[in-house]
Amino acid sequence: MNPNPTKARRSKKRGKPGTLEDARALLWRALKRAGELLETEDPDLSLKAIHAISQGAGSYARLVTAGELEARLVELEARLGEGDGGPRLGQGAA
Repeated sequence: MNPNPTKARRSKKRGKPGTLEDARALLWRALKRAGELLETEDPDLSLKAIHAISQGAGSYARLVTAGELEARLVELEARLGEGDGGPRLGQGAA
């Protein structure tokens, strides 16, 4: 038995973390697949697909929102970096 399993898990080499776009694309593929399963003759599978879609749609909406906010933040940071003479965050307008 490992005396410190958390340390062992953290020490494992992991690949580079994915991006929001990676997660959005993967979730969209999953939603499309679940949509295809709605047409199955198996009522249990159809109900599972309905549940997957309802859960996935909420997650997808949050990912899209996060991506939009990230893009807006990048744009604002770029504007602030241009030295346009406008007020700086945390410095006030004066």
